[in-house]
Amino acid sequence: MATNDEKEAALTNLEDDMVKLVAYSIVSLRRGHERVLEGGEGSVIVRVSMTAKAFTSMIIAQYFQGKVADPKDEKKKISRIDALKQDKEWNPKDMKYLRVYYVVSTRWPRQPLEFEENQVAVLREIANELGHE
Repeated sequence: MATNDEKEAALTNLEDDMVKLVAYSIVSLRRGHERVLEGGEGSVIVRVSMTAKAFTSMIIAQYFQGKVADPKDEKKKISRIDALKQDKEWNPKDMKYLRVYYVVSTRWPRQPLEFEENQVAVLREIANELGHE
């Protein structure tokens, strides 16, 4: 029977070759301003093996690169980081309080690529023509 630590590790381990559905929330732990960031929740498919640090960096980078309405012109879209720079209450030092909570909701084995199957079939045909079976 798995221990609690083993169960928790299975829920957060991204270091395998399976396809993983990962739910996440970006949280600010700044004292007195603890919160889930607006627009900082979602789910992603992770297709490659990656460390927790790499995943966290990827999610935060995607969050700040995301487009939002320009506070000065609602019809215009700008990156979230540019919008924050316009906010008088935002301090770049607040970045150190950001955390990404995530959980691997489920895992699936990677499906074979069709071209690999086609490539093997072609190589078999070539081998047969050359008399190598």
